[in-house]
Amino acid sequence: MAAYDSVATQFGVDPWILILAFVIALAWKFFWYGLALYKAIEKKHKTWFVVLVIGGGLAYFFNDLGILAIIYLILHKDKKGKKKI
Repeated sequence: MAAYDSVATQFGVDPWILILAFVIALAWKFFWYGLALYKAIEKKHKTWFVVLVIGGGLAYFFNDLGILAIIYLILHKDKKGKKKI
């Protein structure tokens, strides 16, 4: 808690605000990585699955907030046919 206290003092906020922000960021990241991993398994994209698992682990050092997972989901989004009227 001491690290949060010093950072919170530096920014002039309550330490619990920083902890809450960290928890929200972590939940955001897990949501996107979970969704991307599910889609990679569903579509049998083994290479992307490995990249996402390794990227998710390395993200603790880089704190990417799920950017790699979001990129995967954008690149491999479901293509739905357009209905002609």
